[in-house]
Amino acid sequence: MSADLKSLRLFVAVADHGSISEGAKRCHIALAAASKRISDLEARARLPLLVRHARGVTLTSAGHGLLLHARAVLSAMDRLGAELDDFQNGVAGVVSITANASTIAQFLPAQIGSFLRLHPVLKIDLQERASTEVVKAVQAGLADIGVIEGNTPAEGLECLPYRTDELAVVVARDHPLARRRRIGVDEVLSHDHIVVREGTALHRVLLSAALEAGVPLKVRMQVGSFDMVCRMVEQGAGIGVLPYAAILPQLQILKLRCLKLDAPWANRRHLLCVRRQQELTVAARSVLEHLGLPD
Repeated sequence: MSADLKSLRLFVAVADHGSISEGAKRCHIALAAASKRISDLEARARLPLLVRHARGVTLTSAGHGLLLHARAVLSAMDRLGAELDDFQNGVAGVVSITANASTIAQFLPAQIGSFLRLHPVLKIDLQERASTEVVKAVQAGLADIGVIEGNTPAEGLECLPYRTDELAVVVARDHPLARRRRIGVDEVLSHDHIVVREGTALHRVLLSAALEAGVPLKVRMQVGSFDMVCRMVEQGAGIGVLPYAAILPQLQILKLRCLKLDAPWANRRHLLCVRRQQELTVAARSVLEHLGLPD
């Protein structure tokens, strides 16, 4: 089937908001015209894409399939438009990288900075996502390069070694653990935790450790960044488990202590992932090679 981009954008908006009228509003299309575009899509697909009901619409199986491809097509067209604009402005290419929070906090800024100094006419779009979402973005063609935690399933992707890091425990200076130098898993799990949002590799590894130990994970608070974990730990709200390199700068400005974590999962590896190396643009391949260089 063939479909114009405006109809695909409308379909994605309808799927995202569960309503044809809301999708029409988001795309600045009259409701009658939007309904006709959706009907035309279904006629060309020769399958129902939506189930209409009193509260809005839901996707059929065919609709879910179209949504996946529509997002990839629209993303590719948006990137094409952005790259053409950049060429007009003298920028010779855009490379999109989607990475987990740990690698953004520890490794990527310095590497991307050094790459851009060598290639000033290139542009890099860096986005933070949980490792599982990074995989989905690369699989769908929404990112050229992904950076994920090593234990993340990455079916269909080519993965290359990237960096390793070490998890540690951060506590407030007046916490009962503050005079300790190291701590084991069982004792860590006995305390209240400040954790980064659900779905991140850090959150998953703590849940897995708690499950293996047969105890609940005591989550006192969920926050959106490593810096916020450290700030709430300083206030005595709980302890945090973070990459050591992410804790280190905070020790200089906040009233915190860092403990070595004695756990088999404290040492982690991170991977670079792409769909196919040979399918990358010259610019993306150059970035991938630069990221793969040793420290």
